Amino acid sequence: MSTIQVGILHSLSGTMAISEAPLVDAALLAIDEINQQGGLLGSEIEPIIEDGASDPERFLSAAEYLIPQVATVFGCWTSLSRKAVLPVFEAADALLWYPVQYEGMEQSRQVFYTGACLNQQVEPALRWLLQQGHCRIFLVGSDYVFPRVAHTYLKGQLHHWGGQLAGECYVPLGSRHFGSVLQALRQAAPDAIFSTLNGDSNLGFYHALAEAGIPASQLPVMAMSISEVELLHIGSAAVGHYACWGHFQNLQTPANQTFLSRFRRRYGRHRVINDPMAAAYTQVYLWWQSAQAAQSLEVEAVRQTAIGQERETPAGLWRIAPNHHVCRDYHIGQIRPDLQFDILASSPELVDPLPWLGVEQAGFGTSAVVMDLLQSVPQAIHDQWLLNQKTEELKRSQKALADANREISQLNQALQVENLRLSTEVEITRRLQQMILPKEEELQGIPELDIAGFMEPATEVGGDYYDVLRQNGCVKIGIGDVTGHGLESGVLMIMVQMAVRTLLANGETDSKRFLSILNQVIYENVQRMRTDKNLSLSLLDYHSGQLKLSGQHEELILVRANGQIQRVDTIDLGFPIGLEADISSFVNQHEFFLEPGDGVVLYTDGVTEAENEAGEHFGLNRLCQAISCHWHQSASQIRQSIVKEVRQFIGSQTLYDDLTLLVLKQR
Repeated sequence: MSTIQVGILHSLSGTMAISEAPLVDAALLAIDEINQQGGLLGSEIEPIIEDGASDPERFLSAAEYLIPQVATVFGCWTSLSRKAVLPVFEAADALLWYPVQYEGMEQSRQVFYTGACLNQQVEPALRWLLQQGHCRIFLVGSDYVFPRVAHTYLKGQLHHWGGQLAGECYVPLGSRHFGSVLQALRQAAPDAIFSTLNGDSNLGFYHALAEAGIPASQLPVMAMSISEVELLHIGSAAVGHYACWGHFQNLQTPANQTFLSRFRRRYGRHRVINDPMAAAYTQVYLWWQSAQAAQSLEVEAVRQTAIGQERETPAGLWRIAPNHHVCRDYHIGQIRPDLQFDILASSPELVDPLPWLGVEQAGFGTSAVVMDLLQSVPQAIHDQWLLNQKTEELKRSQKALADANREISQLNQALQVENLRLSTEVEITRRLQQMILPKEEELQGIPELDIAGFMEPATEVGGDYYDVLRQNGCVKIGIGDVTGHGLESGVLMIMVQMAVRTLLANGETDSKRFLSILNQVIYENVQRMRTDKNLSLSLLDYHSGQLKLSGQHEELILVRANGQIQRVDTIDLGFPIGLEADISSFVNQHEFFLEPGDGVVLYTDGVTEAENEAGEHFGLNRLCQAISCHWHQSASQIRQSIVKEVRQFIGSQTLYDDLTLLVLKQR
């Protein structure tokens, strides 16, 4: 039987995996059931699963990988991940089925939103709290789009309904530190907490409340992202608190009991189900129904037939509305000691989705204008959040460089106290340079690559830079050349090395932002040093045979296993570092793949411009010939052979520039 491939894109690792990983299981169950019923249009459905790793950038790259291969994609949880992938889906005219509650104020033709809108979860939860007499509400959320938009909406509703905002706190997504939140709660003395925390931050929050001696009877929490799945990890600390969902495991409906039975039969009786899992399961069936009705996998045909599709789901009757959202119920539940929910209240009928906060039902002539304005609200919050993150990263990088500057200043002061001359300062800086170069054992610890490096300064202190760093399974390779020689060049080289390490440790993966932030920091230090130094710099990101090259430096030499040479020009991939304050518009990226035996050679102009007694340069052609001739050898042997040929070429001539070489071969 032929196959139809679909994508499943969720976090199987990172802070969101606790919530997202079970959605993959639910989607796979639906696919298996459909295949047992004969599949779709005479074909079996075949899932391709990708891990978003709780990182918007990983979601983006995974979406780019999936879309050309699949008929549709089911996935994402946070609004950060959804907003990261949305431009790719829109550009490719592909369909994403999104199973989680979100902030609304979005209505893309490329997305079917099967989770709750604010009026289907956040609004009824707040109304119920106020009806129970909890009028002073404290808002706690993860610091990203959904919580910030939801809080803005909640504050407006509190004012409208006569409640009172007792306080508001945000924590970074994934944080488990709530000391400052507990202090704010004690000072505010609220009646209840409204929580929009996400991921494993919830574990830290409920345990912090319990350890502080704050029971649910004293200060109840109404949560938007606590379900049966998270409760397995939180345990008794959450008992007595509340949540609002469109589905709870103990809903006594035939469809829900059937889903629970089939899920446990497949994955084990210890497993639980929740609202996002029910949505992940159901949306596969809704896509299947739509494609069956259209008798086609074409996006436009499926999009049209999806509108109005109904299904009796584990969460009750669902109907896809014209705005690509779902008409669904809501329920208020209280957490029991067995970590299930007692359902305390439910919607009297299906609730229509109002992603535009009811403006779409207002019926006045400028509704479309107001909706356009509303759409900019979450995007502005999203953009501000990204800016805040980059600002914090820049501050951390600047602090790291400031610390490095202080260390260098302290070293100079110590040398002055001991009445050492400049020659001693130069010698110490040279030693520092050699100390921070990657050691052989570090290079040997990268099993995928055979790597050998070499650097020899023309004077006591050179301005060449190279490094090989490993972080979270990826390898970052850098090579650069600071203008000039001597102490200033050497110090600037050390600054660059520290800046690269700091940005990598802070999780920066976007090449454009990486080089732009690094450049800004180096530029400011160059201005402070009152020097005219700058440097060429190329960075390579390696993962599983894929190399991504960015930044302006000498040509990269790409070598295939048979010794065939390909020269890669970097002139359009960047701009000299430290010369201008902002180089973001100049930064680009080039990608290529390495098969076993393939590799690259990086070098500085000290190699190609090495001069013999006749005034001739060693040149790029001789370098390429030497590489090709010795490529059958190991990386260290290739390095030794090239250095030997350069020395033989220059003879007794003085080396006028630093000599740096880096050889990498795919094992």
